[in-house]
Order: sequence, then C-alpha cells, then structure tokens
Amino acid sequence: MKKNFFRSSMMGLMALAFLASCNSDSGFPGYKKTSNGLYYRFHQRNEKGAAPEKNDFMKVSMTCYLHDTLYYDWNKANNEVYTQLVKSKFAGDLQEAYSMLHVGDSASFYIKADSVAVRYYGQDPTAVGLTPDDYLRYEVKLLDIKTREEFQADIDRMKEQMMAASKASFERYIKENGISVNPSETGVYVVTKEAGKGRCPVKGEKVELDFELKLMDGTVIGSTYGQEGKFSFVLGEGFVIDGWEEVVPKMHLGERVQAIIPFDMAYGEHSVDAIPAYANLVYDMKLLKISTKEEIKKQSERDAEMLKTQSEKDLAAFVAANNMANRTPSGLYYVKFNTTDGEAPVEGKVVRIKYTAYMLDGTKLGSTDDLGGYYDIPFGKGVVLPGLEEGVGMLKVGEKARFVMPCTLAYGEKAYGKIPAYSNLIFDVEVLEVRESE
Repeated sequence: MKKNFFRSSMMGLMALAFLASCNSDSGFPGYKKTSNGLYYRFHQRNEKGAAPEKNDFMKVSMTCYLHDTLYYDWNKANNEVYTQLVKSKFAGDLQEAYSMLHVGDSASFYIKADSVAVRYYGQDPTAVGLTPDDYLRYEVKLLDIKTREEFQADIDRMKEQMMAASKASFERYIKENGISVNPSETGVYVVTKEAGKGRCPVKGEKVELDFELKLMDGTVIGSTYGQEGKFSFVLGEGFVIDGWEEVVPKMHLGERVQAIIPFDMAYGEHSVDAIPAYANLVYDMKLLKISTKEEIKKQSERDAEMLKTQSEKDLAAFVAANNMANRTPSGLYYVKFNTTDGEAPVEGKVVRIKYTAYMLDGTKLGSTDDLGGYYDIPFGKGVVLPGLEEGVGMLKVGEKARFVMPCTLAYGEKAYGKIPAYSNLIFDVEVLEVRESE
C-alpha cells in the first residue's frame, strides 16, 4: 500500500477536499516559479472569471500524481469537491496556487512534499518515504466559487433535503410493511416478534442481546445471530444510540422485537461506517441476559482478580527468563548497564532523561525519540510513574539501566491508552542531565 498523508472531511454529498501527497523530480521544464518557490503552468486561462478571496469555497477538479503515476483523484472520491481558500501554512503551498486561479482556469503546480508533510500533517517526511528533492504535482481546474455564507446555505439546504427524504422514506416503510402499532413520542416503532417471560432491565444494569441491523432498503449492516459473541452494554451510560436506550428498558427477558428507529434517534446527520447520514434503522433484537448492578460489581471484581493474578505470573516468568536478580523493596526490578561519577538526582531539581517503554511481550509503547529526544522530570514531585521516578533516582548522569516495574508501580488497575489494566512495564532509561529548576 502506498504511503500517504492526505485527509478529507466529508460534509454529506459535498466534501471539503484538502491536500494529498505525490512526488516528482525537481526539474520542471515549461513551468514558471513564484517568489515563494511555487512552480506553475497554466493550461487554460480565463482572466475574466471570478477569483477566490480568503475564506471562499472553491469547487475544483483535482488530481495528484506520484512520479507521473496517478496517486489520487478527488473527482472519483466525491460527487462534489470543495476546498476553502485559507491562510497559507508555508510559502509556495497549495493555498498560493488557488489564489492564482480564476473560474475556468486549469493549471499544474509543483509543491515541496516535505513542507506539506510537516506543516499540514505534522509528519516526519522520511517516515512517509519523502526526500527534500520530492515535489507534489497537482492538476487543478477551478469550476466555481462560493462565499462562506453561500456554501453554508447550500449545506443547510442539502441537510433539509436529506432530512425530508429520510422522513418520507420512514413513513413509506411503515405504510408498505403494514406496521399497525403506535409509535412512541420520539417516533420509534416496536413490534413484538416473540414474547418474553422475564423482567425488564433498568438503568445501571448490564444487558446482553442478539441483533440484526438493516437499512430500510433491506441492506444488512450486521448481525450477532448465529455468532458466538453477543452485544452487551450497561443501560444509561450512553454507549448506544438513543433508540436503544428507549427500547431495551421496555423489553422483557427473552423477548424479541423489531425496532424501527428514525434517524434522529439513531446517528442523525452523521455517517458511521456503512450507515449513511440521516439513515433510519430497522433492528431485530432479542434480550438474552440481564445482570444486576451487584452482579456487575462481583464480575468486575472477579475479572480484576484474574488480571492481577495473571500479571503477577507474567512478571515472575519474565524476570526468571531474563535472570533479573536485582529488586528494590517496592518490587522494582533493574539492571544497570554502566556506572559514572555523574551528578545524582535530587528532589527539587529537574532530571533530563532518554527512555523507551515496552510491554513485557516486547511491544514498544513510546520513547523520547517521539518527544523531541528527551523528557524532563521535576524530580521528587510525583509527576511520573512511581516505578520510573524510583528508577531514575537510582542513576547518575550518564548512567543507563533497564527497569521492569510491576503494575503496582505503573498504572495499576487502570487502563491507560493502549496499555491494559494491570500491565507490567519495561523502561530503558538514560540520565542526560541534572539541573536546577527554573
């Protein structure tokens, strides 16, 4: 797969298309160059056409090439492509190119690829395979211009049209499928397919269900029926759409229903995966299990105890396999790779370190290479993990060590980002400097 660093933000059937990446050689015969380093060549000129002003939205036809091979085609990706003329992020960027165009103009532009990577996407150019000699070649034709107000008015009209079409589709579905039950105040229809014999769940309880989701045209989006994994969530925590929060508390254990949910009780104007914006949804749902708050708490405690026990086993196995005999009273294992006569950390001073962090299985979590090359710790203030602060306190400037910290000296029973709860961590650390706090 080709590496890219473009993003696009969809707005219904219209899109605000911004930049993509492509490369070219540095020699551009037939091109002129602006004082900012933008290479350009016009294919069609229409100087009588309107020119964009700052914040205007421009309807464009635009493609991008990588060494003369088509890299991305906005016209195939979206029905209508609009991009906004905004303040340049660097000299000679695509915004400058847009400002040179009139409606009806078409032109080619070469733009520094590494500048686009850094200024628009905050990426290291080398990480996406770019060199300082690489340029992006854009083929652009300006088709129309709208002011910000005109563009927003178009979006509002489009939303109104989509909303009206969605409501009409909903009413047609109800009529064509002979749905005779009365809707709720929010417009949700619920048709019982199988009666349940148990009680209804209440807020704060965990429910487990089978479901099948369809669009109103019959397209199946997903189903758990016949699958090993079922869908579960806690009522009232906002984990599911409003339509589910309304329907599920009214279902009896074992009951199976068809729930016909209008878009405003589903995902509204947002598209989610295969679900389009303003989509009305039809669910086949069966309530399989209800867990009380007390049962949830007990299960959580059992799960936590299992994770804690496994964490302890994993740590013991790791230190045994790696012959790590050095251990502090707190449980921090360590291996020092060298010793120096450098300055030792003192509470109240700032300790500058380099580190790389891993899971016990070797998964890299991050390093100071991602943070500018170093990390400053106000030592003794408790602002970093207990295991890291303890370990750094054992080193002097110039010394390196590996610290293996049990979960109790890391994030404990809490998950943090991609780090699961009860995770033991490895830190490879080097102390670079100890200095006074500013």
